[in-house]
Amino acid sequence: MKTAAFAVLSAVTLSLGACAPGAQNLPAPDWLNADAPVQEGWIRVTGEEFRLYRDQNDLRRGPAVACVSGALPQNAQRAAGDLTGGKVRVFGRTTEWSGRDGAQTLNWQGSRINNGCGRAVVILADRVEVIR
Repeated sequence: MKTAAFAVLSAVTLSLGACAPGAQNLPAPDWLNADAPVQEGWIRVTGEEFRLYRDQNDLRRGPAVACVSGALPQNAQRAAGDLTGGKVRVFGRTTEWSGRDGAQTLNWQGSRINNGCGRAVVILADRVEVIR
C-alpha cells in the first residue's frame, strides 16, 4: 500500500514539475527571427517579464499560443506595465533559455525572466518602442 501511494505521489510530482515555467523548452516560434536585433509583435507585461506575441489575436488567446518571454533592464521593466496590449518593436537580442543562472529563472540586468512562454530562447531587451 505504501509503495502504491509513493508511486502515485511521485507521478503527480513529476507531472506538476513539467508544468513549471520554462519546463517545456519548446522551439522558438517560426515568426521569431532569433538572429535579428529587433523583434516586432504585441506585448503583455507580467511582473518582471514580458511576453511577445505575433499578432493581436495571439495576445488575446494568451500564453497557450506561440509567444516568447523576455525582459527589459529592471527599471525599464517596472515602468513598462502600460505597454500591455500594444504593438511594439523590441530592441535587444535573444539568448538560449538553457543558459539561465537560476533553476527556473534568468537574470537580465535586475529583472528575473521566468519564461512563461516555455520557449528555448528568451529576449534580453534593451528598449521597447510602441508602434502607432
